[in-house]
Amino acid sequence: MFKAKQKLFIIVPLLSLLVSGCGAAKSDEGAASNAGEKSNEVVTIKLSNWYAEKMDNWDVVIAEFEKQHPNIKVEFASAEDNNSNEFYKKLDLAVAGGDDLDIIMFSNMTYLSQRAELGMIEPLDDFLAKDGINFADEYTADTKIDGKVYGLPGKSSQGLVIINENHLKEAGLELPKDWTWDQYMEYAKAMTKTDGGKTRYGTYFHSWIQYGYLVQNFGQSANSNLTTDDGLKANIDNPYMRKSFELRLQGEAEGSATPYSEVVSQKLNYRPQYFNQDTSMLVTGSFLIPETGGTDTIPASFKTVFAPLPKLNAEDPISANVSGDVLSVYSKSKHKEEAYTFIRWFSTEGIVLQGKNIPSWKKADLNDVVDRIIAGSKNPEMIDKASLLYVLENTKSTTTATAVPYHAELEKVLLEEFDKMMLSNKDIESTIQNTQKKIQKIIDSKS
Repeated sequence: MFKAKQKLFIIVPLLSLLVSGCGAAKSDEGAASNAGEKSNEVVTIKLSNWYAEKMDNWDVVIAEFEKQHPNIKVEFASAEDNNSNEFYKKLDLAVAGGDDLDIIMFSNMTYLSQRAELGMIEPLDDFLAKDGINFADEYTADTKIDGKVYGLPGKSSQGLVIINENHLKEAGLELPKDWTWDQYMEYAKAMTKTDGGKTRYGTYFHSWIQYGYLVQNFGQSANSNLTTDDGLKANIDNPYMRKSFELRLQGEAEGSATPYSEVVSQKLNYRPQYFNQDTSMLVTGSFLIPETGGTDTIPASFKTVFAPLPKLNAEDPISANVSGDVLSVYSKSKHKEEAYTFIRWFSTEGIVLQGKNIPSWKKADLNDVVDRIIAGSKNPEMIDKASLLYVLENTKSTTTATAVPYHAELEKVLLEEFDKMMLSNKDIESTIQNTQKKIQKIIDSKS
């Protein structure tokens, strides 16, 4: 399945793969297969995921699907804790225990590819061909591995910046429509404010190591991972990684970003940091858009405006890498056709109906999607629709190469070296060279 150089890395027991983490648009003709409706037999399929059924509107989605497909019932199987990392552990245990599974959701392609290599995931090419579907014409995200489609993309999560409008105006700043990372840090410095011994930081970078190499990870379309796209070389010694490190150290030196030591020691989370107004600005993904309008647990008390992802160079195009959930069919499912029917329907009509995320489906009406997301929030007036649509319409969505299945091992190495730089004053150059050497050693051991 994978290229020869990448093929031997996963000859391990299944349980060792416990990785760490975190008006309706109408589908086109033939969007949903008629599979599973050839007889009056009612088939029940299991949808395994980590979401909350009611809060994330899965109850609405499933009810509509079952209405349109009366011979298919959907069992929603979730811990409902919104913790995808724990989900993967439970998933691997369920597979090892021989549990019946049908639809498996993945938070990104890296976790899917790990299990596709083990033969857990059913390729969908034959189903798509039967329905006359050209994948590239339908979806922005690319979910192919070595030319085969192993899942259909649900939400499309692309990088963008959310900003507290009050803080922006207070600092006398214009909402940026096209900016660089250097300008981003200037904005962060301008919005930082200390009052009564308490500091409100201009920006917050979360503890996830993806924020350690954010310039490369969020916006670089080619070679955005910790290996080159062919999986053969370490990809640390480059301008995008250097810029990422420089930004993080700049935020520390200027006091414009929440100190990394506080982020890790206090186990801070980006949601309360932003919504409690302890920070003014976040680099995040479009998955967070609904929450900027408030939820039952955290109502929105201020208006959020949106800016595109910053660029390394002023002349670069506005672009952002796209990731997001992928829905796959378990290779040992007893109801593969019915499972495919659901994921095809959900990845088109269903996700629009859900009203929670920007879909990867190209034929969705973006204005309608945004209206649904805003209307479904607790405080819809707190989401600035104009700036949100500007970002979504003017950002080029790019799909990067799927990371090698041992990517988590590489991120662990990077995190160790990153911590030394941020907490022990190790310089950028030695951090890059040490990480490059260690990751290359791991790559060579897998070949």
